[in-house]
Amino acid sequence: MIVRRLEPHDIDRVVERVKERLSLDARRHELVNPNFSKQHFAEALAHATNQTWVAEDAGDIVGHLYGALLESSEYGKGAWVGPDGVSFDSPEVLDALYAEAGLAWIENEAVEHYAWIFDDVVDTTPWYELGFARMHARGVLALRGRREEAWPLGYSLRHGGPDDLEIALQLDHILDEAQQRGPSFSLFVEHASRPEEMLDTLEDPDVRHYVVEYDGDAVAQCITFPLDPRRGSFDDTMHVSALAVRPEHEHRGVAQALVRRALNDAESAGFRYAETNWRVANHRAAHFWQRYGFRTTYVRLHRTIGAG
Repeated sequence: MIVRRLEPHDIDRVVERVKERLSLDARRHELVNPNFSKQHFAEALAHATNQTWVAEDAGDIVGHLYGALLESSEYGKGAWVGPDGVSFDSPEVLDALYAEAGLAWIENEAVEHYAWIFDDVVDTTPWYELGFARMHARGVLALRGRREEAWPLGYSLRHGGPDDLEIALQLDHILDEAQQRGPSFSLFVEHASRPEEMLDTLEDPDVRHYVVEYDGDAVAQCITFPLDPRRGSFDDTMHVSALAVRPEHEHRGVAQALVRRALNDAESAGFRYAETNWRVANHRAAHFWQRYGFRTTYVRLHRTIGAG
């Protein structure tokens, strides 16, 4: 077996491998979308031959690996592997692919490595053995019928916008503080949005900013937006994010009522699915979303080179 960079004559075979991979995921989980444009994916691969590795054995492609090199204020510089970015016929193939690709990522100063992997022990174990650990879960919900909204006494809901920038930042900071507490201990990553990023979000006409008030004060928020097309997710999917409640207003049913309204609005607007992410160490968040029927499809695995 040899590992080498992707060449143009490999593209069709890699496309078929990804198609088979997603079809298998969809057979195991009905909330995974197996459909994608083979033409668009082939065109994307054609522009990423120098960033994609293939494993070849006796003339057959037995695996591939692609990681997008991205830099963000939240996660720093890292390599990101999506559900369409990897396939391997055996753990040994993944070992060989990661040895080559990982070295190239490190040489490009990308020491944070992330991979979205189908949440099955058969799929995740080879990554665990490479030093990766579970970080986030992708939860998906099929929208089938309205949910009863029961608002606690004294609370009211309104739609926010750019004029609510300070409110949005304050409540987003509460969410960041919650993620820094145990057992998550996300201590050295700034999850809160920067003012310019939040303003761009609130100015987006496709974004809905929900603000809950009590005695005239903003005490909770939630942001929803249409999910951009991505492998494994369905069209007409609404993403739920930035759910935050001030600590003194927790355990009153505010978050539950807020999420129910967001999901009802999404279904009324023609969305068929909803997605959200949560940190796997935050069992409270996991139980909260699972109570609404969100089910894990993929998990984000993470490894920091030089740590451990």
